Amino acid sequence: MFAYQFWQEIPATHRITIELPHNAPVGEQVQIIVLFPEQQARTQPGNSQFTTMAEFAAWLQTQPPSTRTTEEIERQVQEERDSWE
Repeated sequence: MFAYQFWQEIPATHRITIELPHNAPVGEQVQIIVLFPEQQARTQPGNSQFTTMAEFAAWLQTQPPSTRTTEEIERQVQEERDSWE
């Protein structure tokens, strides 16, 4: 398996034509993936207050650490699991 990466400016028509290397196998179905730069990525409305993972990571660093012990957290998890039955 091999990957082919290229850079392409998106034209106003929103159409991109790609030319694969001459040794690309023919007659095979391939998966095409388009990755936008992180700063241009957007979440769907209502899904999150963050538009990038970098924004989330920055917010997370501002949150105070938990004051609960490992035992307290495990007890709460066990209580939740017990309530499922």
